[in-house]
Order: sequence, then structure tokens, then C-alpha cells
Amino acid sequence: MHTGEDQTCALPSAQTSSPSAASASQRRMVVPDIARGVMLWGIAIANVATAWVVTGGGQMTTTGRVVNGSWWDALAIMFTTSFVHSRGFPMFATLLGFGLGIIAMSLYRRGYPLGAARGLLARRYGLLSVFGILHAVFLFWGDIMVAYGLMGLVLITLIAVRTKILLWIAGSMFTLTCLMGVVGSLFMTSVLGSDWLSTSADAELLLGSSETYGRVMLTGLLMMLMNLLGFPVQAFMLLPLVIIGFVAAREGVLADPARYRKVLVWTATFGAVVAVGTGVPAGLEAIGVLDTGIFAVLTMTLGTAAGPGFIALLTLLLNGAQQKADAGQKLSAPLWALSALGRRSMTGYVLQSVIFLIVFAPFALGLFAPAGAGLLLLVGTGGWLLTLGFACLLEAIGKKGPFEAVHRRLSYGKKGLVRQWVPQYPSAPSSSL
Repeated sequence: MHTGEDQTCALPSAQTSSPSAASASQRRMVVPDIARGVMLWGIAIANVATAWVVTGGGQMTTTGRVVNGSWWDALAIMFTTSFVHSRGFPMFATLLGFGLGIIAMSLYRRGYPLGAARGLLARRYGLLSVFGILHAVFLFWGDIMVAYGLMGLVLITLIAVRTKILLWIAGSMFTLTCLMGVVGSLFMTSVLGSDWLSTSADAELLLGSSETYGRVMLTGLLMMLMNLLGFPVQAFMLLPLVIIGFVAAREGVLADPARYRKVLVWTATFGAVVAVGTGVPAGLEAIGVLDTGIFAVLTMTLGTAAGPGFIALLTLLLNGAQQKADAGQKLSAPLWALSALGRRSMTGYVLQSVIFLIVFAPFALGLFAPAGAGLLLLVGTGGWLLTLGFACLLEAIGKKGPFEAVHRRLSYGKKGLVRQWVPQYPSAPSSSL
């Protein structure tokens, strides 16, 4: 998970020289920060329904559960399948690539050769994976930072590749993912029936008892190892989105919405169509109205295009706010709060785990284990609001998020990035980034 730092770095690549993109290099964009703040809410309510109720002794479900035929629970599932589940992580994957692209362009302007730039980026995203491992073992078995850090390491090998080739790679991988998902789901449906994916499994059998904190750590360790083994499959699904984010940063797409308006409108429209077009039927499957099992897979494959789609939509909607920020004017209170959390996304993400461990764990408060999807949506929102308040407090007193500060210090050292890279051996030839 990109921590939201270094967004004052330039967006254009060496081949991009538009005045608007060049001027954007000296300003901070509001869209990535606000997008992270919003999607931390989505991650909170998604994780509560799919993971934390397991910690509380309930049953593993993909979207939550309907209790006693509650229409509120059913509507909550319909909403979350369209706009939350399988939407937050592809959005963050896109922002991960975007953040890496910004830093790479900053290193280019500072004169870093390709090898030195890759080494610094490898340290930064390798540390992100380390943070994720610690988070998974000590707090939340469903951590995503490990995978994001590893995907960052993969993308580092591609930062010198031309944009057209990167887009071809991303498009090919995304198409294959969708095709394999459909074919695989059709096969599983023919063999196991239409409820093969949406059926709930006893958490006791899947993850073991979490009656003690020691078992929580054991579960986190085992799940982390399983996720590392499954990373190639996960990377194949998410790497196209990471590449899209990287290309958007390198080409200055979010920095110049007027120039790229057609691209942004098309991306936003496509993202909205696939979000609703796959999410609504998946929700109907989850509440038992449809009996196919196909859309639950489609919303996790084709539906991930909603990630960059939502970012494009925010870019269009927040153009006025960006202009005000460029003029030195303050953001409105809601946008200011979301931006504050987005700048501290790693801290907000980890703090969610602390809050929900206290709320759901049997050895803590042990609440809401049998709750329906509607109540869990409110609980997840409440946890997110606590992290939002903490981020606003830090913003008001001018403090970085603690995890962002540690990550930056370990990645860049005490003095941070140098203004201009100086080779250790000036006489040695180097390849420019």
C-alpha cells in the first residue's frame, strides 16, 4: 500500500513535456489522497464482512449474511457487491502503480541512474512487504500490504519499458484473467453446483480457533505463508491495474484532466458499467435470487476495472478542488478530512486492524459475531470514522502518520532523498533512468 508520500514529485515522463504536466510536478494532487481516504472506508466494511466476523466465531462469507430475511441486510449486500467488494483492492493497486510512477519520475529528475533508482525503489517496496508480514502475523491475517509490496518489486523491473508495451502487457493479462475466471467458474459450477463459491465455511475448520491472541498470530502466520505461495496468481490479476496506475503517473493523466478528458470519461464510464453490471448480479447471487455462481467470479475479475474507473471519476469530479488547492485555498472540510486520512493510509489501515481486533476477537469484546450485513456495514463505517478522526488530529497538529514516518525513514534514510544524485564513482559510466 503506497503511503501517499512524494506526490509533489513530477508526473510526466521524459517524453512528456506539456506545460501543464510540468507545472504539476511542483504541486500535490488531491485525487490520490482523497481516493485512499474513501477506499479505506470500503476496505473497512469489506473486511468486517469477509474476515473479522470469522475472528468473532461466525461463518466465512463473501459479502456478509442476511439474518431473518432482513431487507436491510439484502440491500447492504447489493450495495457492497457493486461498490465495495473487489473494488477497494484494485483501486489501491492502481494507486500503488501511480505512487511508484511518481517516485520514479522524481528520481529521474534528480539524476538517478536506472540501477540506483531500482535499488531505492526495491528497498521502499520491500519494506512495505515487511510491514505487511508483521501486520498479518500480529493483527490481521487478511493483510494486503505484502502483496502490494511484492507487486511493487515486480513493477520495478518494468519502469524502463515503453508505455505502449506496458499497456499491451496489462491488456493481455487482464483479458486472460477474465477468460480464465469465466471458464474456471463454468467448470466448477458444472461439477460442484452453482453455490460452490458463495457457500459459507465453518471458520473453525478454515482458520482454527481464535480464542486466544496466540492463535490469532498462528492463523496470521499460516495465512501469510499461504498468500505468499498464491502470490503469482494474485499478481497476475492485479499487476495490470498496477501498470495502469504507473502509466497514468508517467504520462500525467491525473495531473492534466483537461488534456486527458476523453480517456478519463471513457475509463470512468467503463468502470461504472462493470461495477454495476457485475456487482448487482453478484449481489443477487449472494442473497439467493440468482442461482448461477458466475457473477461472483466476474465481479472479482472483470469487475476489478472499477478500480481505475473510480479514480478517473474522482479526477473529473475533483478538478475544481484541485484548482482551489493549486491557488492556495483550503479544501472543504469533508475533502480535507479524507485527504488527511489518505496521506496516512498505512497508519489508517493498520489502525483499522487494532480497532476491529478489539471489537470482534473473543478474548476482547467479542461483539457482532452473528450480525447481518447491514449492521456490519455500520460497524465497519464506525471503525473507519475513528481512523478518520485520528488522521484529522495528526493533520491539525502537522504530524505524519507514525507508520508513514518510519517507512520513509527506513526507505530514504535520515536525510531523505538528495536533491541531485551524485555517483559514488564519477568516472564510471551509468545508464540514465
